[in-house]
Amino acid sequence: MKWPRGRGLGGSSTTNFMMYMRGNPLDFDQWANITGDFKWSYNNVEHYFKKMEDYHGIYKNNLGKHGQNGPLRIEPVIYAPGLDYLLEAVKEAGYAVRDLNADQKEGFSPLEFTQKRGRRHSTYSAYIKPNMGRQNLEILRYSHVTKIHFNHNLKASGVSFVRRGETSYVAAKREVIICAGTINSAQLLMLSGIGPLEHLKSLGIKPLVNLPVGRNLQDHVSTIIGPFILNKPVSFMPTRDVILKSIGEFVLNGSGPLSSPLGTMGIGVTASSSSPEWPNLLHIFSSLGIYEGLGATLDQIFGTQNYYTNLFSPFIEQDAHLVVLSLGKPRSTGFIELEDGNTLSKPIINPQYYSDPGNQDIQDMIEGYQMLVNLYENTNSLGNKLGARLVTIPNCASYQFKTNAYYECALRMYKHTLFHPVGTCSMGRIEDGNAVVDSQLRVIGTKGLRVIDASVMPAITNANTNAPTIMIGEMGSDFIKQSL
Repeated sequence: MKWPRGRGLGGSSTTNFMMYMRGNPLDFDQWANITGDFKWSYNNVEHYFKKMEDYHGIYKNNLGKHGQNGPLRIEPVIYAPGLDYLLEAVKEAGYAVRDLNADQKEGFSPLEFTQKRGRRHSTYSAYIKPNMGRQNLEILRYSHVTKIHFNHNLKASGVSFVRRGETSYVAAKREVIICAGTINSAQLLMLSGIGPLEHLKSLGIKPLVNLPVGRNLQDHVSTIIGPFILNKPVSFMPTRDVILKSIGEFVLNGSGPLSSPLGTMGIGVTASSSSPEWPNLLHIFSSLGIYEGLGATLDQIFGTQNYYTNLFSPFIEQDAHLVVLSLGKPRSTGFIELEDGNTLSKPIINPQYYSDPGNQDIQDMIEGYQMLVNLYENTNSLGNKLGARLVTIPNCASYQFKTNAYYECALRMYKHTLFHPVGTCSMGRIEDGNAVVDSQLRVIGTKGLRVIDASVMPAITNANTNAPTIMIGEMGSDFIKQSL
């Protein structure tokens, strides 16, 4: 399974699918309870979401819930063939179509993206590029930080890094801020002596502070449901839709088929074992016809070794929808550990999907699978008007089609990351044995060292994690300024 890292200016916002979702208000109230700090409650963090947003989305009439003139541009999905059929179907099924970025509850919505005129608007575009000329900012590209250094009082004094084969050191006057992401922030802390005592000792690393670094790894385990084959041309088919006109639309207006990543058009959150006020299933709808090369593209993205290539081969040039079904609030947690003490080695990553003792995670996903099949095959809008039908997965043919056993086979056999790992440097109360950083993101047991990235989330949000990660950056910057 591929777990890519955002190793570039702008981090993972330069490689993601650009979906903008804050998460549920109860996600952040949960953070406030875990940390004992009301600053992380939704009533407070909503201010930071608004601060960072330049909202030009679908729900412009709800501007009291969205920010304007912030650095990060938010735009609606522009090209979404089949979206009207989908929204009609979810209403038939009894779900609301609502603004999921304003006091989210169970429901569905057209997608919104971090885009500007149809092009990616990453944190590099929003935050870094406009400030490249500042005298107090220097960026050293191609640099790999290998160790955080501390003085005798365990105050972070600087970092070592390798750049173009040469090792260098830079000192810190006030603080060292680690923003290396869920994978590498944990790895760097452990390489520097901050982490589980016995694990560090077993690798010959001198332990400085015994903290559960690398534990509490959470991710949105997902499975692509489908394809649902359609009988009308209501999906994105490059061989049909990418023509001279569409290229002109994108170049001149930032619109048309090329503005939508892999046909993503809509999103939904529904509840299974949780409350409709705090739904735990995430559905991402892609209006994507089966074209030559699509299977190879998905196999490349997910590392699935010809699974999608073989699955799609009988349906080339047929219109279809694919749905990513994901567990928004998983109970299962994994870990990251060091392979060895080599600063350039890759770490061990074990997400331990579907490992919760009560098997509730897999049961929730089976329910989500059932809901999607019902939505596509048993509603008038999708089932009758578009003739939507689910294709069978050959490797699960030993189970009766559309039974719980069949669904479980598909979910377990073809599980993917949704590229949302969080939690390995979890924030919490100082006395909490599960915490790595305090509520102001300072590494417990040290001085002058903070972690500010997705790794500090104590519990994953029930939607895409890019927006809350940027919000953490906004809050973290205020923590730094307040400490000066």
